[in-house]
Amino acid sequence: MYPSFVSSLYSYAEPGRWIKILGYGRGHVLVKRGPLLCCEGPGCGTEMLHYLSGRWCLDVCRRGLLSRALPLREYYLGLVVAAAPPRDRLLVAAAVVLSWRTRYASNVRRWMRIVFDGVVDEETGEIDLEKAVERAARLPSPQPRRLARLLPALAKALEDLDDPVALRRKLLELSGVGPKTADAILLFTGVSSAVAPGDVHLQRFAARVLGLERLRPASKDMCLRGGAWCPECPLRGGCLQGRIVETYGGAAGLVQTIAYVYGSLGGKSWREKLPRVLEQFYTSSGGTSPGR
Repeated sequence: MYPSFVSSLYSYAEPGRWIKILGYGRGHVLVKRGPLLCCEGPGCGTEMLHYLSGRWCLDVCRRGLLSRALPLREYYLGLVVAAAPPRDRLLVAAAVVLSWRTRYASNVRRWMRIVFDGVVDEETGEIDLEKAVERAARLPSPQPRRLARLLPALAKALEDLDDPVALRRKLLELSGVGPKTADAILLFTGVSSAVAPGDVHLQRFAARVLGLERLRPASKDMCLRGGAWCPECPLRGGCLQGRIVETYGGAAGLVQTIAYVYGSLGGKSWREKLPRVLEQFYTSSGGTSPGR
């Protein structure tokens, strides 16, 4: 679950145990039993576990990592990209939008509960967009107000998930959505792992660990001029996201996830630090922590 945006829909209970607090199947419990992720309660099913367990991109991520050297890879064995199952995709996309220039654990998780608690049908996953927009618009911070402006168009864009190229272009054409936001939406909704959200963690990891210095995240204009899809973009060698995708292919999203964990918790000892972080910042009581 950590460090996926899907965690905005769950509350950490204890090691290996998360409770669904928002969205379809609210109230179910995810339990890690050895290598297996199990689900107990409403809404559980094989499709849900396919995305939440990271199996949706497991093979392509493995191939991408094995095809290229990745320093420190042995420290992050078992780390996966948990993505939203179909009925929760708009909620996770909303969490990505809310994460703009703020703290994930303290602010985004709190805003998600304020905006969406009680406006999602727990049996179908349908969202009352009018109520959600109204709630978001009433909040004083710029991030929820930005979500209020974007939510209807975001819902429209996410109606067709069969073509990641077209979806990335649609997202980039929305006012206020740049490459980092678009790529995070594609990654954590399980649409494509051949994206690398270009945040500060990836930029530092690329420079310090991968030796890719002086690469900057692509701008919105640059992405649209290049065709909006990194694997086919003629400009991909000159920007951070493009170089990561060019090097690691379908594992680019996992590389970004590794970069985030490396920047937040370090290398060899990150698993030892993780329980304390989860207990402090990801329980129902929340907390304050730097985040996505």
